[in-house]
Amino acid sequence: MWLKLGILLISFGASLYLKRRSFSYSLSLQDDKAIYSVKKIFYKNERRIYAYVFLIIVILFFTFAFYKTRQQFLLWQNNAPAMYLIPPYQDINYFLKYSFYVFFAKPIIALLAALIFLGLTKFFNRKFQERFFEPEEPYFGALSIFLVDYPGWLFYLVLLIFVYLIIHLSFAISHSSSAKKNRISLYYLWFPVAICVIIMQRWLELLPWWGLLKI
Repeated sequence: MWLKLGILLISFGASLYLKRRSFSYSLSLQDDKAIYSVKKIFYKNERRIYAYVFLIIVILFFTFAFYKTRQQFLLWQNNAPAMYLIPPYQDINYFLKYSFYVFFAKPIIALLAALIFLGLTKFFNRKFQERFFEPEEPYFGALSIFLVDYPGWLFYLVLLIFVYLIIHLSFAISHSSSAKKNRISLYYLWFPVAICVIIMQRWLELLPWWGLLKI
């Protein structure tokens, strides 16, 4: 839990810094065109860091899952009666099925959901010329979905939409004349909502829905 919260907090801080850099680049449009072009190229490459961050975090979490699998095998190997559930007393398939269910099932489901989300958001965002999201936002959402795990990412998406609608309605009421011209961005919501879901998980686990969805 704390590791996930730490990753999300660092990612949120980095996203704020990236957004501030974006603003500073927009202010330098009046600068020398050659200098601005170099800055723009550097900034586009800088945005790709979230793709690498997402990949590295996924690899780290699955590496840790393999490590826990190994530790579980060693624990069973040196303790009775658990030692009779692994070779040479039992076929290795039982242990593999157990390890997959305990250490890999939920991360794999969360990863599949994150990849589907990433693919769909990037496709439609590109199709509509980045009308919906900043280029790095799909990675914000994908990373958040993966870290809140299964079934937490289902609650995450529901809460994200709910918070967005509340903010949108509040803005529409307070800025009725300009509400149609301005689009409320999700940029600052991806990571904070994920943090809230992880913090609330101990209470979410008490809900009947959580029990039905839990593997």
